[in-house]
Order: sequence, then structure tokens, then C-alpha cells
Amino acid sequence: MRKHLNILFVMAIATSTAMAQEFGQGGRRDLLNTETTELPQGKAILTGGERIIPPGGRSPWHTAFGPKLLYVLEGSMTVEGLGGQTFMTCGPAPKLCFSPYKDLWFFRNAGQGPLKFVVVGMDPVKAPTNHETVGQVTAISGERVTLAVGDHRTSGLATPRREVTITVGSVPAALAVGDDVVTVRHNEKDHKAEGLLKLSRRWQ
Repeated sequence: MRKHLNILFVMAIATSTAMAQEFGQGGRRDLLNTETTELPQGKAILTGGERIIPPGGRSPWHTAFGPKLLYVLEGSMTVEGLGGQTFMTCGPAPKLCFSPYKDLWFFRNAGQGPLKFVVVGMDPVKAPTNHETVGQVTAISGERVTLAVGDHRTSGLATPRREVTITVGSVPAALAVGDDVVTVRHNEKDHKAEGLLKLSRRWQ
């Protein structure tokens, strides 16, 4: 297993410079998405790709059940959580970091120039990493909550405006129309989520 990871990681790094030129200021390219049975814990999904985040930019919120390997090619990043908590800093480049599992987190460009990095994730097959949805609550009906979807790049609502109605396993008692929220383990295929968390600042 270690040998396979080393080969895949070297391949990702070797191709990153050419892809960075294709992306310019911001983008992503997925390089790896495969299952393996070689881990002691059972089957896992290995995913990997290059990410480029412009100055001041950030990724969507994530929930993950497995760790991430991060190789910063240019710049410096922070991995942050709710309330502005910083889980780790990786950089300045070149820097290899190991990001442990956290409930909710996102990557932020912590430098003045572009952030370029390769990420390799290891998740259980039945629990892949989710990109979470942020939005403003526009309606609540029992376990169904409608959100006006947010845009991380502008800290405003998505343009053109769009809404999504999500069946939520646990709706917070104090949730109200107008609240800014992030989903918890949102399955975009069937629009179900385990929960919603109210954000103190829009999309943080």
C-alpha cells in the first residue's frame, strides 16, 4: 500500500507544474479516484488532485472520515474550522503536511500570491469526503429546510439566485428563516443531510 501511495503521489507532483499553467488563477484538476482493499481497516477510496486558490480565496466546507496528505507547491495554506479555529498551517512551499480528520473544515490561501497544492485523500468507501453547502434559510417545514445557496468567492448569495430544499435529520430548535448555515454530511444526490449548523459570520 505504501508503495502504491508513493507512486501516485509522485505522479501528482510531477504533473502539477504543467497543469498550473493551464489553470491560471484558480481551479482544480482531479488526478486520482480509485478503490483499494489493501488497508487494514477495509476498503477505502483514494482521491487526489491539484488545487489552485487565488489570494484571499478558500475552498468549500468539507466533512471527511479520513485524513488528507497535502503537498504545497506554491504559497501557504491554513486548514480552518467553525468559529475561525485554525487546525493547521501548511507552508510556505515546498511543504508536505498531514491533515487529520476533522468534522468541518476548509482550506484558505494564507499568503499574498496564488496557493498551489496537491491533495491526496483516503476515505472509507461508504463515507467519502463531502463538499458541504452553505446558504441562507428561506423556509422551514418539519424536516425540510430550503436554502438560498451561498457563494464562497463573494461571501454573498449565488448569482443567478438558486435554492435547494434539503431533508435534514436533525433540525436545530432555534433555526429561523434568515439564518446563515452550513450543511453537515450533505448528500447532493438525494438532498439529505445529517444536520445544519448556524454560522456566526456568513460562510466564514
